[in-house]
Amino acid sequence: MEANNKSPSAQRESSSSLEPPQRAQDRSREASACTSTTPTVDSPRAFPDRRVTVKSHPPGKTGYFVLEGTNAFAASYYFNYLMFLLQQDHGFSNLNNLTLGAVHGFLYVGASWFAGRFGQRHGYFTSLRIGFGGMGAGVALGWLFPGTAGQIAALLVWTLAMCFTWPMLEALASEREPSDRLPHRIGLYNVIWAATAGLAYFLGGTLFQHLGKTSLYWLPLIIHTLQWVSLGWLERHHAQNASIETPSSTAAHTADAGLKREARVTQVFQKLAWMGNPFAYMAMNTVIAVVPSIAEHAGLGIEEAGRLMSAWFIVRTLTFAILWAWHGWHYRVGWFLGSFLLLILGFIVVMTTHQIWMLILAQIAFGWGTGLIYYSSLFYAMNGSDTHGEHGGIHEAFIGIGIGSGPAISALTLWISGAAMAPALAVGMTLVGGWTWCWRVSRGTQPIPAQR
Repeated sequence: MEANNKSPSAQRESSSSLEPPQRAQDRSREASACTSTTPTVDSPRAFPDRRVTVKSHPPGKTGYFVLEGTNAFAASYYFNYLMFLLQQDHGFSNLNNLTLGAVHGFLYVGASWFAGRFGQRHGYFTSLRIGFGGMGAGVALGWLFPGTAGQIAALLVWTLAMCFTWPMLEALASEREPSDRLPHRIGLYNVIWAATAGLAYFLGGTLFQHLGKTSLYWLPLIIHTLQWVSLGWLERHHAQNASIETPSSTAAHTADAGLKREARVTQVFQKLAWMGNPFAYMAMNTVIAVVPSIAEHAGLGIEEAGRLMSAWFIVRTLTFAILWAWHGWHYRVGWFLGSFLLLILGFIVVMTTHQIWMLILAQIAFGWGTGLIYYSSLFYAMNGSDTHGEHGGIHEAFIGIGIGSGPAISALTLWISGAAMAPALAVGMTLVGGWTWCWRVSRGTQPIPAQR
């Protein structure tokens, strides 16, 4: 077969010296058309440089997204409704819930940073085994030891273990993705975890009441066990896909101009996102810790509270879907700062009102603000990075700063003043200071022409 392919070429070489140049070129093109097929994206001949070829159907990542969605559901159900359990069965006040939330958050900072580096060096799947196994062990501990000390110990074990999951799931979703396809992957990742976390919050009150309080433990335990078992198959699948050369794509050379910026501007936006995300989580986790109290003052049971206070989760999911489909917000500082203002407004109203209609409206602003800020953080952290596991750990560590500092500030001011409004005022003022800081940093960017 190889000899047959070479013979027309050899004939052309021998005859080209006897024919006019134009006729020789025509014969060459005709022979080439007879002995070759039309290059496709999968064909090495589609591009002269083999390094920029990519499979037209990139390796599937459905399994990773299933892990992500189930992890978000289990984590959202356990952590959010643990706040209700502690209030109802252990007499926790807002001060107690906020203090425990602060410990959880500050533990998350160091553990996430370490877990990201650990996974980058020892393998994503090794880290995931530790994570899913440890999360299962944590909820099992809470099930076996229902006392207050047992619940606190269970949460701490669960928190440490969870830090070994999110950086790795973020890395698996974004690794080996060319710059033109990276926004799609990150968008899908965000929509999945936000939707499943919101679903868990919306249904959580119903599950808690109809399946019993122990479902807070056995349901996540089942999920984490299935996740752990699935890792063997997914790891083999990952190893097979790793042999496929997909460092970049042709489209990467003509990708959305918003993905190719000056290094200085890119660094400024990455800094903005990493600054903004802790403030967003500062607000979110302060709200989560006091939702049982908000529900009590609004006259809502746990089932009604879950449905009402899931509004911002739903809006955040819709925000992710919009930002996934539309890229006009990329490297636009106005969108970032404007969303930050909506976050502040929504937070203050949620924390200070007991009227249902105002809670719903405030959650719309709150959900949009948290959605765009989080999306920015993950997108700018992963875009252009080759160490996704480590960068995912940094991303999660910044989240931990917010998770811990919001409840910590709230608990401290509540303990000092005893005023119910103290957390809203203290965290609200901190958010305003954070917005001002981001605005000053944003002056390092240059105006970018609007996309058409």
